[in-house]
Amino acid sequence: MDAQLYGPDLDDIASQTWSEYEMNMKAVESTFGKFIFHTDVSEVPVHDVASALTKMLRVRFRNKAPRRPPRVAIVGPPGSGRSTQAELLSRKFGLVWVCPRHLVKAECEKNPGIKLQVKEAIENGEPIPDSLILRLVDDRLKQSDCRLNGWVLDGFPQNEE
Repeated sequence: MDAQLYGPDLDDIASQTWSEYEMNMKAVESTFGKFIFHTDVSEVPVHDVASALTKMLRVRFRNKAPRRPPRVAIVGPPGSGRSTQAELLSRKFGLVWVCPRHLVKAECEKNPGIKLQVKEAIENGEPIPDSLILRLVDDRLKQSDCRLNGWVLDGFPQNEE
């Protein structure tokens, strides 16, 4: 990046974001390694990303294997188009789009106690508690529409732990 245009602070933020992404991916790969299929779309025009992911999702390794609903987790640094791609995939394949941000918003509308907890965390510049996010995502993924149709998980996890 050109330091005069963006400044050293933006370079530091980009570098830190990439480091966090790589760290999180190592943990994800160590847990789900045999179920992960990598598709590098960094050199692909934005409008062709969905096509590349479509090809990957259509791959079936054994013809006689039972059809399992796709379970897709889209990860990437902020501003990389995760939500856009998650929404496109969910529409194209009839998957459930699971976005922790939307789950928290819906929970805050139903539960004033959670709303206060989230508001307090945001006002103090802290992340929303992991225990809340994990519970909401877990509950959503266990619902019948996710189990039957498959899901696209968008932007989870976001914290470094």
